[in-house]
Amino acid sequence: MSKVVKVEQGNYSIKVEAGENIILDTARGTTTPSGYPAGTTIIRGSLEVEGVTTTVESQDTLINDNILTINNGQTGAGISASKGSKAGIEIDRGSEPTASLLFDETINWDMGPTSGTGTFVFKDNTNLVLPLHIKGIDSQGSTFYIDTGNNVISVTNTSDYEEGIFTYSSGNIVDSGGGVIIDDDNIPNAKAVVDYVNYSLTGVFQARIEEGTTSKTFVEASDFEVSGSPSVIEAGVDGTVKLAVYTDRTETQDIRITGTKIETLASNSNMILESQGTGQIQINDVLNLTVQTDPSSPTNSVSIYNKTESHGGTGIFFKNKDSTSDELISNNRALLYGMLF
Repeated sequence: MSKVVKVEQGNYSIKVEAGENIILDTARGTTTPSGYPAGTTIIRGSLEVEGVTTTVESQDTLINDNILTINNGQTGAGISASKGSKAGIEIDRGSEPTASLLFDETINWDMGPTSGTGTFVFKDNTNLVLPLHIKGIDSQGSTFYIDTGNNVISVTNTSDYEEGIFTYSSGNIVDSGGGVIIDDDNIPNAKAVVDYVNYSLTGVFQARIEEGTTSKTFVEASDFEVSGSPSVIEAGVDGTVKLAVYTDRTETQDIRITGTKIETLASNSNMILESQGTGQIQINDVLNLTVQTDPSSPTNSVSIYNKTESHGGTGIFFKNKDSTSDELISNNRALLYGMLF
């Protein structure tokens, strides 16, 4: 039989001695299905609970409000330091460390042009920051920033991550006919980059590097095993080869270097050694002059050369621009001729 207590005016209070309990029992002390079925306690209006701790032991709690306010009544800027500058939800995990979703005022952040203080963090009561298990992040069409400080972004513990970037076979990148890139929007890790560089250098090596349009500056490699011609590395400027390195010689600017031999490429061309300013040509070892025939007269110099020894006793001859030619005399011959004449 229902009973109604109605107070027309004023408040209705139920009081017990300090430390005692007020129990609203809709199941006569039992909650077992075999006993009396548990009823419902209905409060029409607002419920205000005063005290330090509110304990709810129901298995399922249904709340119609779409927003729950935690740390209500906070004054000043941010969550107060007396509360640890944090507020959030804590989850009891039994013998495992308690987990929390907190808003922490002590965390400073800087995301591109925007910076601030205070953000959300997942951690346990050992202060271990916990990972998120999610499938995606939507940056709402804005730039997505990641700040790792002095650390890196890592895909550690993933299984062969790089094989989701490029097509592989037996640990190597291969092109089976459709290209090596699996998806243009996938982000590679360091191993994928290294593997791709190795693949490029071994499988699709670029024999020529060049810049320019009509008269190009370039470096080009050609190997006998591919071209059938002598292997060579050529460097050109404005379309003209200026350096060619072969297996047995190097040619540059009309000069050929073969071992310790230096010679001109063009026949009948002079080889000129010239120092700038007041500098001189210095030879720090023995100078050997091989036997030559008489040269033609130089235009504005003196030619020094070697041929069969004559009256001068040296075999070293000169010829000047006036076509004067003679042998340089040795010291002994000069003394002898001086005594005779």
